[in-house]
Amino acid sequence: MLYTIEKLTKTYGEGEAKITALDGIDLEIPPNKIVAILGASGSGKSTLLNILGCMDLPTAGAALFKGEDITRLNKKQMTEFRRKNIGFVFQSYNLLPDLTALENVEFSTELAGISSSEARNAMDLVGLSERLNNFPKQLSGGEQQRVSIARAIAKKPEVLLCDEPTGALDLNTGIKVLDVLVNIHKQNGTSVLLITHNSNIAAIADIVISLRSGKIANVQQNTPIPVSEVEW
Repeated sequence: MLYTIEKLTKTYGEGEAKITALDGIDLEIPPNKIVAILGASGSGKSTLLNILGCMDLPTAGAALFKGEDITRLNKKQMTEFRRKNIGFVFQSYNLLPDLTALENVEFSTELAGISSSEARNAMDLVGLSERLNNFPKQLSGGEQQRVSIARAIAKKPEVLLCDEPTGALDLNTGIKVLDVLVNIHKQNGTSVLLITHNSNIAAIADIVISLRSGKIANVQQNTPIPVSEVEW
């Protein structure tokens, strides 16, 4: 298994102010799949993604990545795990405004200690080989999101964690971004975990995990449909 999750619990606050974001969930996620994590706001989606990406630690339980319990790592080990295994794509693009598109991606490859040539390869993969020298303010929202995807995949991560990556985009631009994610999965064999509140978007996934109030409501094996056939 890529991830094995056992009794995973995350709480915030104490007493009457206590909030349970994840409530003892058990889950297995196989490798080389597109997995949609579906649920309303406050269902625990982002909390789960943050723990799987070693951005946060649970209150109790375990999350194993290929057999290793990543919830037992120290801060230095968590940083190294993220650098080696995980690419992040968020709703906000978080590009450095004073760097060109290519330089933003090269910054990621430098941190990962890999060849800067991978930055150009990643930009080509997301269809922006003609926009290498443009600054973020010269790019559309969809192009900026594709740069952020290129930045995430340049180090060839095993897992791409995407938190509402189309949330700030219009319909047509969102379709282009989803197409990019599917193509990366197919070409690189990258596992993609995609948070969404939109059940239509979840139709592109191999597995759909539904969360409700911090619990697993349903896990569905899916026959994914092409992005072009999603009913919006």
